[in-house]
Amino acid sequence: MSDCECLAGCPFFNSKMASSMTAVAQSMKKRLCQGDNTNCARYQVFKKLGKPKVPADLIPNQTDRAAQIIAAG
Repeated sequence: MSDCECLAGCPFFNSKMASSMTAVAQSMKKRLCQGDNTNCARYQVFKKLGKPKVPADLIPNQTDRAAQIIAAG
């Protein structure tokens, strides 16, 4: 697996979100950001709708919310 193409500008990966500083978040970064990013809610919205549609507060494990955002277009 390789690093996600969005790492450089991702507020979650770069610890710019309060939720991105916990031990659980560190685990998500390793598993999703530096592993299989197809399961990342932020990446899913990015790929379907583009970067401007990714909410600033969307956490990588919020795939249900990502599906709603994508469905709403």
